[in-house]
Amino acid sequence: MYKFLTKNGQSIAFVVGTVIVLLFFAMVVTSQDYDVFTDMDADGIKDPKRYAFGMFDFGLMATVGLIIIGYILMLGFGLFQAATNIKGSLGAIAGLALIAIIFGIGYSMTDLEIAGPVYKSAVLKFNLTDNVRRFVGGSITTGVALVAIGAIAIVLSEIRNFFK
Repeated sequence: MYKFLTKNGQSIAFVVGTVIVLLFFAMVVTSQDYDVFTDMDADGIKDPKRYAFGMFDFGLMATVGLIIIGYILMLGFGLFQAATNIKGSLGAIAGLALIAIIFGIGYSMTDLEIAGPVYKSAVLKFNLTDNVRRFVGGSITTGVALVAIGAIAIVLSEIRNFFK
């Protein structure tokens, strides 16, 4: 299956995408609402009846469906490759573990303010719970740490390449 998808995957994706686009185009153009829909803004005023049209529903649902299918296939093939090549995926597993550890540290170290502008914005305006505030703080800490690690890695690799 992997060899088949490696060889033909892009062609299959292109054909499926083209068929869906052509089907969607045909459904929109042959819709009874097409002329009414295109003439609605002739006077420059948005007609509220436009929001009741369903001629674009297929295109939106097809897009969402393809995104979900792609996400499921990405996870499935990623897990399959990791399970069949455990030695080769140890680096990725170690990287994910490092990210999880950094996030856990950031989550547990997040200081929850009980006064001031951040408190007013987070709690009073957006009604964020303490756990959500900790999650946001942990995510910010993780992002900053990963940017710093990336910058350090770039500098160290350039220094290493300079001496090669």
